[in-house]
Amino acid sequence: MEPTQPRLDRRALDPAFALAASQVADGTVPWVTVGVAGAAGLIRLESYGPTDGERVGVDARCLLASVTKPMVAAAVLHEVEAGRIDLGTPLSAWWPPLASTDLRPFSAWHVLTHTTGLGDVDIETLLRRGGDRAELLRQAMAGPQATAPGSTFSYASTTFDLLVEAVAARLGRPFDDVLRANVLDPLGMAGTSFEASAQDHPNAPVRVDLPGLAGVPPALLLAGWSRLRLAGGGLWSTADDVLRFGRAMLRGGELDGARVLSPAFVELMTREVTVDGLGAAEDVQRAEHYAIGWGTRGVSSVASASAFGHGGATGTRLWVDPAHDLVFVYLSGIWEMPHEPINAVQHAVYAALPDRGVAADR
Repeated sequence: MEPTQPRLDRRALDPAFALAASQVADGTVPWVTVGVAGAAGLIRLESYGPTDGERVGVDARCLLASVTKPMVAAAVLHEVEAGRIDLGTPLSAWWPPLASTDLRPFSAWHVLTHTTGLGDVDIETLLRRGGDRAELLRQAMAGPQATAPGSTFSYASTTFDLLVEAVAARLGRPFDDVLRANVLDPLGMAGTSFEASAQDHPNAPVRVDLPGLAGVPPALLLAGWSRLRLAGGGLWSTADDVLRFGRAMLRGGELDGARVLSPAFVELMTREVTVDGLGAAEDVQRAEHYAIGWGTRGVSSVASASAFGHGGATGTRLWVDPAHDLVFVYLSGIWEMPHEPINAVQHAVYAALPDRGVAADR
């Protein structure tokens, strides 16, 4: 896909970036980094922090939380495209520990679409008790499995850890290596890893105000989080790296001559699967909209029908809208941050789009 001229002028984004700055000034967020890009490249990237506190630059590494999921999903889909694994085989066929459980068999597709029937491990309790990754996996396999695989959408994160263990066993190599070879290295995402620190990039702070973790020093908490290497929420990354990943997806799986997925597999990843009742709700505004490792737009979203993205519990979001040649990134550092501040800035970015029409998918 050849780059096109960005549809957004950076000056038109002044209100959106001013709004982000005001969120720091009024105490809504402790710091924020906002980035906007298109297929042709970066349009604008700025970071804002308190004038009398810790400054966070655009090169800082942020704990992405669940924005990790689409990156892990892309690495898995790369292996599917190469024919080394498939989406339908039960993970228990690849990883013996799963085969020894009483869980009903589930596949990579079930994990990536949140339809395994499994819930989440209580990470707060696990961290407070100093649990390690082996304990995380043990608890994840202990269930219960509330529904049959494929029958119900129920968002879960620690099922991703079962997935990557099974994929690693199938391929005979650590999943960290798979992720780096399939996604991070080709896209030049040198600042992205499960490690809590990196030589060339400072870590952005994360504010944790959860009752279950009261009294746990933040440094100890984040070190424990990183030791778990959570495949559904443990990556640290820079805004530039996240934008590069988003641009690759916007461009049909390619960036700067490096292809991580074919356009057909990007289309597969971003095709909504929660239709026909899986994500239904009595109030349609609360219905789930999910693809394979990505969220899709809801009925009240300003985004185009082709848009997809993912947020994270640490105040993070990556949003890609092909019809508008748009990649939007918002990074901050509040554990379980509400969506409203991010939505407000994202809406201001959409308001800045020029009146040139959109693709026919709307």
